[in-house]
Amino acid sequence: MKQEEEKSVGLPDNAFRPLKPGEQYHPIMSPNKKYPEVNLWSVLWGIAMAVLFSAAAAYLGLKVGQVFEAAIPIAIIAVYREPPSVKTR
Repeated sequence: MKQEEEKSVGLPDNAFRPLKPGEQYHPIMSPNKKYPEVNLWSVLWGIAMAVLFSAAAAYLGLKVGQVFEAAIPIAIIAVYREPPSVKTR
């Protein structure tokens, strides 16, 4: 029963084909709704990750003589980590 109640989230059938006359496409993310992408949470996490990984790169560069690109691990962690206010269904 729970599976029947959950609505499948995905692209509509007419997403990848030409629209028929009179047919309308309704995107998943409405252009009329405002979605907060840059907020205090994301800015603080970005600053914290930049400081942490920059310090690690500088330490390794000075100690070992080899540095790593810090942007890739930061991007992976940033995509994985979501704020506690976002609830997944």
